[in-house]
Amino acid sequence: MKIDPKTLGDLVDAQSAAIGLPIPAAHRAGVILNMERLAQMAALATTFPLEPDVEPAPVFSHER
Repeated sequence: MKIDPKTLGDLVDAQSAAIGLPIPAAHRAGVILNMERLAQMAALATTFPLEPDVEPAPVFSHER
């Protein structure tokens, strides 16, 4: 999944402003690159085919 860097740049700027966390110009390109990578990982999770009867577990427990 490839997302337009300008769109990601706009998203990074908006999120930065929303939480009051300035991103130095020297780091902006790296932040945008990481956002693109996160979008690619999210696409893997959200496009994974599931059977219609699969439901989330109501409670997670690491114990068996």
